[in-house]
Amino acid sequence: MSLKAFHVFFITISVLLCLGFGAWCLGSEYAHGKMAYTVAGIVSFVLGIVLVIYEITFLKKTKDLE
Repeated sequence: MSLKAFHVFFITISVLLCLGFGAWCLGSEYAHGKMAYTVAGIVSFVLGIVLVIYEITFLKKTKDLE
């Protein structure tokens, strides 16, 4: 596995974890009505979107490599 492939795999897993954690924070019955979970969920979704943008730019930048 090349370093580029590992990087793409790692970022993809990070995106899935961010979005999953955000969904859990916003949808959990335990977290309902607690401001900290709402903020954590929103921040997690924002970071997931930022990671997607980063991955797209990374792939465009390195499309000529291997």
